[in-house]
Amino acid sequence: MRIVNTKKRAIILFLIIGTLAVVTGCARWPYGPEPEPSTEYQLEITVEVAGEINSYSGIYYIVLDTDEESIDGPGDDLFFWDDDFYYIKLETDFFYFAQVEEGSPELDLTDYSYSENELQVTIALSDLGSPSSIDINVITTDSDNNTYDHLDGYFTINTTVLGSTVTREDSAGDSGEGGADFDIVKATAEITTLY
Repeated sequence: MRIVNTKKRAIILFLIIGTLAVVTGCARWPYGPEPEPSTEYQLEITVEVAGEINSYSGIYYIVLDTDEESIDGPGDDLFFWDDDFYYIKLETDFFYFAQVEEGSPELDLTDYSYSENELQVTIALSDLGSPSSIDINVITTDSDNNTYDHLDGYFTINTTVLGSTVTREDSAGDSGEGGADFDIVKATAEITTLY
């Protein structure tokens, strides 16, 4: 009789532990495919040009609008960018990341590189205020910020879905005096995890 009671207690104890493990596992992060609270998303942007990246003869800009209103995204004229826009600039082999607002401090890119006909930057979304969407444009200019080329229109990426990817192709041969080195072919944005 004692052995049966011990077995019953052991079975009940295992059932309680199993139930608690299942409940605790579900309650820990019940919201679906979004990252766990400790996971941080980042935005990776890749820009391809027809020629080769030439940051000594001109400037490559990526501009970001984080106000989550896609009706007023960044245009192709730098002088009309809103103060709340962010931009990444590649000039004379150096990347610079800041908000357009005068006096804003320089920010750190998570990662950046360029080679041959492609440049790539990675930004932690927390550095942009963790918006749910971002409007993006790419512009190439001469050293005095006169536009060579830009995307035919800005594009928007949803930043809340891991793996979200948007590619925007651009018209070929429309960089004027800039030539192939400043002729944007396409831009791709992807949401990835920081760690």
